[in-house]
Amino acid sequence: MKEKITLADVEAAVDAFSGERLRWLIGKGDILVQGGKLTQRRFDELVEKTVRDEVERSNIERVLATGPATITKIAKQTRMDKERILWNLLAMLKWNRVEIVGDEKREYVYDIKEV
Repeated sequence: MKEKITLADVEAAVDAFSGERLRWLIGKGDILVQGGKLTQRRFDELVEKTVRDEVERSNIERVLATGPATITKIAKQTRMDKERILWNLLAMLKWNRVEIVGDEKREYVYDIKEV
């Protein structure tokens, strides 16, 4: 059965495509492929992975925009796998996009980091 696409999914995709990381990669695609740094296949795989990551991170940020949340709460609201959420949150922590603000029922509580 195919999963239903929601308005939140579309909005997350729009956010991902307007993000700096994906725009940079797509803009450098010709240079990377023509310069022999990447094959076209490897570049396409990299773009696909980056799109997926950025859409997932946008979904997580949309949940956190409503207030701090645990991985369990994020998973319920996004229908994402908890392992993928954790993987993305670790990257987002590294890049100072989120922070741990507490714990609840043996889970960390994450929030968007104020800049």
